Amino acid sequence: MKTLKRDWWKVVLIIIASSFFNMILHGLLSPLNSSNISLGEPSIFVKKGMLVPAIICWELLTFGILSLVFVLIQSNIPGKRLTKGFLYGLSFGVLYIIGMFESVLLFNSRIYNEFLMGLADCISFVLAGILLGIFTGTDEMKKIKRDNIFAVFIIAFFYVIGRYLAYSVLHIQSAYIIKPLGTFIWTLGLGLWVGMIYFILQSGIKGKSIISRGLFFGIIVFGSNWLMNHLFIFAILEFSLDNLKRAGTDILFTIIGVCVYKSYMVKGNNL
Repeated sequence: MKTLKRDWWKVVLIIIASSFFNMILHGLLSPLNSSNISLGEPSIFVKKGMLVPAIICWELLTFGILSLVFVLIQSNIPGKRLTKGFLYGLSFGVLYIIGMFESVLLFNSRIYNEFLMGLADCISFVLAGILLGIFTGTDEMKKIKRDNIFAVFIIAFFYVIGRYLAYSVLHIQSAYIIKPLGTFIWTLGLGLWVGMIYFILQSGIKGKSIISRGLFFGIIVFGSNWLMNHLFIFAILEFSLDNLKRAGTDILFTIIGVCVYKSYMVKGNNL
């Protein structure tokens, strides 16, 4: 964390700049309207006329977490600082784009509108990643052996299992009965991308044991950013456990997927 102590003011400026850039971009590409709020009971922030301050707080916290995780893991990731920052921002930017398409299944919203909303986040995340890479990153030319691409499919497999347990047992809001094919394609696609995030950022994952590495990726790297995605809705609609169960299940089964994969690799290397 020496980088944070030395460059904390750069990180703060990047968080503020990226947050307000994202709000401006959303205002241009996907402004909030009454249809967003009509999906449920308005939140206390909407009722009290505090929606804008709530969104500003969410933006700052979201980009704050995104930035802190990058600072925490970037020194162990090989490559040029600009490339590392770009790939880091792109990883979570694409995650947000894919995540937005669930609304098409749940609320019959337009694919184009959801894409624009996700695109605004993606561009902002890539910008934040590039800035973090340039101003806080380091060039690491050391060669590190990557895990097998098979990791992507194992993590996706467990992600899909977790989601369908959440659909059928925890009864989170879903369209898996009335739109089974679309739900499966979306769930698999998101699971594959979570696996890709692991594959791209695996060198930065800390921990000596299989479980600690699974927890670090599932909670710190993926989970903290994915949770913020789910918390945004509470700025608009009243609090519901549904989104927390959704994010919690995703995080838990991602951890399981990473641990199973790492266990498989250890056994394979011992043969």
